[in-house]
Amino acid sequence: MQSDNLLKKALKKYKKSNYYIQSWSEYNLELIKLTNKIISYIQKNRIVIDAVVPLLRGGNIPATFLAYKLDMLTILPVQYKYFFTGNKCELRRMFGVNKKQVLKKDPVFLLVEGNHCYGNQAKFAAQDLKAAFPHCRIIYGASNMDYNYQNVVKDADVSFYGTLTNCCKELSDEECKNLGIEYKKDPLFPWERIDEEWEIIEKKQHKYNNLSEIVKNSPVVAEFDLA
Repeated sequence: MQSDNLLKKALKKYKKSNYYIQSWSEYNLELIKLTNKIISYIQKNRIVIDAVVPLLRGGNIPATFLAYKLDMLTILPVQYKYFFTGNKCELRRMFGVNKKQVLKKDPVFLLVEGNHCYGNQAKFAAQDLKAAFPHCRIIYGASNMDYNYQNVVKDADVSFYGTLTNCCKELSDEECKNLGIEYKKDPLFPWERIDEEWEIIEKKQHKYNNLSEIVKNSPVVAEFDLA
């Protein structure tokens, strides 16, 4: 698969020394940009959001922030996660939206992600929302989004970002410079840990405290060959 090769290439281009943890004030600039775009779109089109759907874990902070700004009480989190087994990277669905929690047949969901690289987690989350609620509308927003993968969430009516990135390492330094995209450092969110992120680059499975139970109960939605 082409996506397999792209993922392998991206992992090889990261350097641990380039990672740094953003301050909350730095992240706030990104979050405000995303929030303003979404609120402007909702107000202009007179849209009523029925539920905010955070993609855990990274989408939790921006989704909660947006829920408060929109006077939303209904927050229905979903979670998809990459797991490494041998030379395979598996994207698993840990849990999705419970249909009993949504009363309308045609709800409007605000799906929120933190770091949108290839956008696979958001793509499958949106597909699952559409499968459960065929007549729903999805507005998608991510704190940051890779420049080359802005339009991969096909089931969303519209997509927004706070900041564009070169997370997938497909743009040259010169292209990033011309586009105004950070290329000298790889910023992480204030709540993230460099050691956990680096294990992903090394294609190692992080030892979460309930890893075996999670894998056992989480179906695979996509698989990538890293050999």
